[in-house]
Amino acid sequence: MPSVFTQAQLQHLRAGDRVTYGGVQWDVVDYSSYDDDDGYATEEWLLKTKNARSYYLLREVDSEEEEPKTIVNWYLSEEISSSSVSSDNFSNFSDNLQYMMLRAMLEGEQPYPYLRALGREFYFESQTAGTYRNDAGKDSRTTWDYWDQNHLWNLAIEAWEDGDIHFYSTKKVNPQDFSEVKTDTKKASFTSTSERLRKSELKETQIIMAWILTIGGIILMIFGGW
Repeated sequence: MPSVFTQAQLQHLRAGDRVTYGGVQWDVVDYSSYDDDDGYATEEWLLKTKNARSYYLLREVDSEEEEPKTIVNWYLSEEISSSSVSSDNFSNFSDNLQYMMLRAMLEGEQPYPYLRALGREFYFESQTAGTYRNDAGKDSRTTWDYWDQNHLWNLAIEAWEDGDIHFYSTKKVNPQDFSEVKTDTKKASFTSTSERLRKSELKETQIIMAWILTIGGIILMIFGGW
């Protein structure tokens, strides 16, 4: 069974933290989230190593309609080039798969039944359209999800409202595969200090307001009969 403690640690990762996976230490450089109106949501952490290799750690939360229960999965995703993806569906249109798929996704066309990438065949399974959020703001995103026949590898295509399209090769991972979760002590110290300052400012404001009310009450008592 996955460690609840480890899952909690992973969920609290933010930019500046570090985590070890596959014997390699990864730096957390960004955190974002995504959700749609059907109860599907993900949390996403961008992980990078010293040699600039990068992955996305994904925590997926999905609700099943037939059985009212929530399923949580963890994935590790790597962006791949659009040139590594192909499909027979584009032979009658154009060799520019990237443009054709972006248009199809943004215009709500029927997903293509299967694609090929990295020597594997992937079959369409589901799509989502929702809101992506990070520190920079929020944006609309449509995602088509494909899986190989053994359901071990995922091909995800993301189309953005601003015209960007990205392709990702994804595999399922377990939280216990990660270790040595390290929080940025400077960040934690800064957060703690900021919290103390906010509490101190709030307390000072409360004291000033109390004095104003007290003085106001005394004035009313003295001059109230005039």
